[in-house]
Amino acid sequence: MKLTKFAALLAIFGTTLAGAENSYSNAPSAIPTRYVNVKKAKISWVPVYLYSFGESAFQELPARTVWAPIRDPLTQEMVSAPISLSQLLCDNARSNDLDPLILEILTRHESGFDTEAVSPAGARGLMQLMPETAAAMGVTNINDPVQNVSAGTRYLAQQYRRYGELQLALAAYNAGPSAVDNFGGIPPYAETQNYVASISSEYVRRRRQRR
Repeated sequence: MKLTKFAALLAIFGTTLAGAENSYSNAPSAIPTRYVNVKKAKISWVPVYLYSFGESAFQELPARTVWAPIRDPLTQEMVSAPISLSQLLCDNARSNDLDPLILEILTRHESGFDTEAVSPAGARGLMQLMPETAAAMGVTNINDPVQNVSAGTRYLAQQYRRYGELQLALAAYNAGPSAVDNFGGIPPYAETQNYVASISSEYVRRRRQRR
């Protein structure tokens, strides 16, 4: 996407991009944290997260940037805008009563923060959603980080509410709730057991570190 197009897009929403070329090429820059409510552009609402660093609520998360598709109100073309992954994870965690740290660990484990990641089984995107799961969660673009993280977080929260225990929720996220139900706990699959052990142990370790 051309810088001029993105600068024009920001201008539509009353946002300036001072020193645009330097800021853009040497991100993160001084672009403030904010939501761009694209209802102003007369298209479906979607949160767009700009660079955001240093806020205490998610200082523990890595300062990573991914790209999300939105419609340019000037040309009506689909373009990409940079979003702060840390804020994206934190906002979705808060809205689903989850710790942002578990989302960061799970997402890194699932995709390495690659929005285009595809597993051998066909899971896609940042939180590695299977297409049928994504469709059931209302996702229309599985590689869109905003939709992928929203659906993945809601799905994890569903499993946590269902089982009331993080390890079982992780097992259901990886192997499916039917497998957890059938085995009455973490399924005896090496992949799932390693998955649960790896994520939960890192979560415990990093929670201790932040105290």
